[in-house]
Amino acid sequence: MPNSTVIKSLHCTLTAALLLLVGGYAAYQYYFNGPRDDVFFSRQKVTDTTFLYITRYKGGGATVSEVYRYYLDGNLSGDPMEHLKSRAPFLVSAVSNAKVMGYGSHVNVTLTGRVYSFTNSDLFYSDGVAIMPVISFTANGVR
Repeated sequence: MPNSTVIKSLHCTLTAALLLLVGGYAAYQYYFNGPRDDVFFSRQKVTDTTFLYITRYKGGGATVSEVYRYYLDGNLSGDPMEHLKSRAPFLVSAVSNAKVMGYGSHVNVTLTGRVYSFTNSDLFYSDGVAIMPVISFTANGVR
């Protein structure tokens, strides 16, 4: 019987530790990857089926640089922010004047300024059709 009591107490302790671990991980994910505090900045038609949406981070102050997030998507009616909150940007930069041009399924991005993150893979749906554009990126740094 003493072994049974030890096993039960170890089981309870391990279960409590795992619950704390999972709860801590969930809190960490929410805090660091929570919803962004962005506002809609601009919209531009790139191709017939591809539109560029740019959002600007509205938090921070004098010590926080501007952060612009670039999204490719179809023609979004209404408020695009509701849809863009569930999407990941393909480009995060400190400037809003990136030159974006497209033809067919190719999108060319030219930017002068600081780039925080970039990915050349994006997938979105336009009129029920999956579109995965080929993104070419040229960045010119500044000091």
